[in-house]
Amino acid sequence: MLRYLGRRVAGLALVLFVVLTLVFFMLRAAPGSPADAYLGMNPTPEKRAAVEHRFGLDQPIWTQYATFAGNLLRGDLGTSLFSDRPVTEIIGDRLPVTLELGLLALVFWVAVGLAAGVLAARRRDSLVDGAVRVLSVVALSIPSFWLGLVLVVVFGLYIKGVLPSSGWVAFGADPAGNLRGVVLPAFALGLGSSAVIARTLRGSLIETHRTDYVAFARAMGMPERGILRRIALRNALIPTATVIGLMVGLFISGTVLVENVFNVPGIGQTIVGAFRQHDYPLAIGCTLVTAVVFLVANLAVDFLYFALDPRIRAGFLNGTD
Repeated sequence: MLRYLGRRVAGLALVLFVVLTLVFFMLRAAPGSPADAYLGMNPTPEKRAAVEHRFGLDQPIWTQYATFAGNLLRGDLGTSLFSDRPVTEIIGDRLPVTLELGLLALVFWVAVGLAAGVLAARRRDSLVDGAVRVLSVVALSIPSFWLGLVLVVVFGLYIKGVLPSSGWVAFGADPAGNLRGVVLPAFALGLGSSAVIARTLRGSLIETHRTDYVAFARAMGMPERGILRRIALRNALIPTATVIGLMVGLFISGTVLVENVFNVPGIGQTIVGAFRQHDYPLAIGCTLVTAVVFLVANLAVDFLYFALDPRIRAGFLNGTD
């Protein structure tokens, strides 16, 4: 088990370093530079040279990369080029907002997707099953940013005072206001993900109910509810767990759009501003955070396999990991 964990962590560290290296070179290959964002249109050559020297952009690209890699290995993400604040401090302010939004949306919509999938599978080919399938297709067809814009217009112009259409209130300042403010962004962020989870679990449950071990349990007189809870659902959750792990990546990318639509001051909004201004240290720092969250979520899914599938546990105990 420990050997497997060590291999997985080492692999994730390598993937993370490759991702950050690609982002480093892609930022510098993109049109424009921090000097353009800092000085505006038509700066004098002297001013441009002074700004590039201040930011270290006048050094060779490989020298910049060596400095970046050395600082990264020491855990130093640098300082924002425009706010002069440490990148870790900015991330520390913005990350809790994104985590709250993402976790609340993930927990709620995963629960909805699992419940809908189980209900549709138990009542296969019924009106309920058809409704779940149709509604899931509709949910998958709606882009999160478009749904967010519609919600902003509806609750900002036509249904005023029910739910805030933009902005953010810290939980410590106003818990009720914070929870009211997270409803619309979480709805727009997770609707499509719940549809994917529902359809995946429905298909897995239907397939599991056709297996020999479920037929044997029925022959032994086990009630359908017990078959669902003890046998079918446990096995059907294995492919569904993979989908949930991938949904974490969609939630991360979705926050970039949703936070800007609803003016939520999280990592998604920060990373857009950092890339727009060519704020290299801040952009790489935000990329690091989002990549770590995604990779950790996939590692958690691997351990969920271990908890759900006894064959995997047996492989570890027998030393075949």
